[in-house]
Formats: sequence, C-alpha cells, structure tokens
Amino acid sequence: MENIIWALSLWALVFVLIPLERLKQLWPVAVIAYIWMYIMNFTFVYLGYYKFTKQIVELFGVSLLIPLGGAAGGILLMNWFPRNPLYKISVVLLFSGFMGIASYIYQELHAFQMSLGFNHLLHFFVNVAGVSVLAWLSLGILGEDTIYEGNKTRFLKDGRLLRG
Repeated sequence: MENIIWALSLWALVFVLIPLERLKQLWPVAVIAYIWMYIMNFTFVYLGYYKFTKQIVELFGVSLLIPLGGAAGGILLMNWFPRNPLYKISVVLLFSGFMGIASYIYQELHAFQMSLGFNHLLHFFVNVAGVSVLAWLSLGILGEDTIYEGNKTRFLKDGRLLRG
C-alpha cells in the first residue's frame, strides 16, 4: 500500500503543479528516472544492503511502483532544475533529503529494511550520487534549452500569479 501512495502522491503533484505543455517536453525524464531508479534499487537489493518488505508488484526484489513514483520525482526535479551551479547543488541535496525522508518513513512502516551496516547517512550519499546522475543524463538527453526554459508551473507565468 505504501508503494501505491508514494507513486500516486508524486504523480498528483506533477499533474497539479506542472502544465501539460511542459509535461510533453519532460516525459523522457520520467523514462530515464524510472530506469535509473530501478537499476539503483536493484543493485543495492542484490548486494544485500537493503530490501523492500511490502511489495505489490516486483521484479528481482524491487517494487515496480517505487521507480514509478521516482519517475514523477524526476520530472519534478528537472522541471525546476536551475542553471546556477550553486543552486543545482542545493536542489540535488534537497531532493536527496526528500528521498531520505521517504526511506525513513518506509522503514518506520516496515516496508523497507537496511542491512550489512547500510544506514540513512550512506543512503543519503547514494541518493546524492543517483540524483546527480539523473540530472546529468536528463540534461544530456533533453538538452539545456528544454530543461531550463518554458513555463514551469500552472500557477505562475512570467513571475505573476495566473488569474481565472
């Protein structure tokens, strides 16, 4: 159940916050994020550092719904990814922190278990690396103009709130 809530919550944010035109530009990010998140989770599950204990649909020990939520998270990340290098670092750290909070909640709900000395601090640094690679791949595949330009939210246009 946690996996469904995770995926639906993130996709709800995507559809509420991001204009449809922008989603049409960023859909490849969802594919990249899904594949990348699955690969990362599979690697760490295979190595025995963690496991998912409550899964509805899985492939080789990894829930297929967790990367589905990650695909939405990837769109959210890249939609507001800044040009400024210092802000990029801040956004990567922020999103990695959100993923760390999610893993903590999953662990408290007994849906995620770490082992072999793996802990939340190590998981945070893995998330920083993973989010950095996702950003790099997305920028490389979609191009800087697609990532940095365009109307990023349904509620603001040119810095002003939309009316009506």
